[in-house]
Order: sequence, then structure tokens, then C-alpha cells
Amino acid sequence: MERSQKQPYLSGKVEDVMVTDPLTIAEDESIYSLVDVFLKHHYHGVPVVNSEGKLVGVARDSEVLALFVSKEPFVVKSTTVRDIMHRPPFTISPEATVQRAAAKMFVDGTRFLVVVGEGQRILGVVTRIDLIKGIKWKDPEL
Repeated sequence: MERSQKQPYLSGKVEDVMVTDPLTIAEDESIYSLVDVFLKHHYHGVPVVNSEGKLVGVARDSEVLALFVSKEPFVVKSTTVRDIMHRPPFTISPEATVQRAAAKMFVDGTRFLVVVGEGQRILGVVTRIDLIKGIKWKDPEL
């Protein structure tokens, strides 16, 4: 008897795979500080907060690299995270499915989403790698 091929599927909710208590950066921090965060933690992006700790955007490595895609790449006029952050932030609910989060990342063109609760309170972040934790396997013959 031939063994069947197991099929992957995504299972669970964002809250099952998200990273809680994520690192954030203040919107008035320097771009140098942001780069240090990326290098130290190997992140591709972080949530950006204002002076009250409220989510106002996301800063991604792609925004940093975009500074150098111009006619004068060595003349960087942006100096703070606020200058380059993406607004509005890419967010998702903790109750959303892992499948929904994966689709949203592809539609939004981002590698991570900020998981928010009531009042846009930051609960965590979820990355593509975190979503891979939601892959399960089933036998299509069962």
C-alpha cells in the first residue's frame, strides 16, 4: 500500500504564535538608534510609539534602505524614526486566524504585523517565521 502525501495547512490564531511584550522605538529616536536595534536584534521592523506610548507607525528595514535610493544617496535628510516610519501601522487582532495574518502580510507587503487590542494597545508582534509555527500537517485521505 502506497503511503499518502501529507498536506500542510495553517492552523490557530495570531495569539497562539505572536511574540508578546515586543520591543518598540520612540518616534523621536534617531535613525541611527533604529539601525542599532535592527543590527542588535536581527529584526526587520519594530512598532513606533509616541511620547504617550501609543502606536503611531512601524519602522522597517525597507524604509531605512529607501533612504539610499535617490539621486543623492549620501545626502540623508531624514533624521528621526518619525521621518521614515510607515503610517498607518500594519496591525491585526490577536483573535485573527494565522491564515488571515499570512494573507494580510502579503497584501500589505510587510514581514510583520503589530498585534493590537482595545484602544490600539500593543499586545505583541507576529512575523512570517511566527506564522510558520502555525503550519500543521494532515493526511488528505483521512
